[in-house]
Amino acid sequence: MAEGQSYFQDAKAWFEKNKLKSVGLGWATVLGGCVAYQWTKPIPLQMKLIHSRVYAQGVTLAALAGSALIASLDEPAAVADVPETKKQ
Repeated sequence: MAEGQSYFQDAKAWFEKNKLKSVGLGWATVLGGCVAYQWTKPIPLQMKLIHSRVYAQGVTLAALAGSALIASLDEPAAVADVPETKKQ
């Protein structure tokens, strides 16, 4: 942990630097967990894989939306620097 930074600030800096890696790792983790869960159900293998993929995609979309939300929360300073156009 860098000096003067909290754990949250360190985690946020890591996620900003590795957005796609964290989303990809989350997808793979959820996919593996869903396959393991689906394996206990008495349905065909194809259905197990399809259900697992769909659940993992839903979690991935939520992670991407969360990532976009976090990125937009850091933008107010950048938006404040944009000059306003004069209306005539």
